[in-house]
Amino acid sequence: MDDDRILRIIREFEAKPDDVYNAWVNPEILVQWWGPEGMTTPEYDLNIHEGGSWTTTMESSNGDRVTVSGVYKILQPPDRLVFSWAWNEPDGSRGFETEVEVCLAASGTGTLMTLTQGPFENAKSRNNHNFGWTSSFNDLEKILG
Repeated sequence: MDDDRILRIIREFEAKPDDVYNAWVNPEILVQWWGPEGMTTPEYDLNIHEGGSWTTTMESSNGDRVTVSGVYKILQPPDRLVFSWAWNEPDGSRGFETEVEVCLAASGTGTLMTLTQGPFENAKSRNNHNFGWTSSFNDLEKILG
């Protein structure tokens, strides 16, 4: 895979791996941080089991909505989850699909989380996702407190 099409974000949270993992798989917690800061997740359908599908619709403050969906491929609590990711197109079809892997490891102050996503169609798409995830993780950090 080309490096410019792979996104890797490493973030440390002052919370136990179980709590960080739970924030990814508990719908009531996930919708509180999912999406860039300032967005909400008013619609979601999460079938959280290996092979289960998931869909979330994020809404901006001006009412614009975007929907993303995928399938859970690997769920290994409390240290790893893998799922597919594709934005839904206006006609309802799914766009270009990537794979997201989240690895969690206990660290001195809590949990070290590594998110890897890709391969993307291009570096611009990777950069857009870097912004979105980084902003989302700011909200996650507030929730994990």
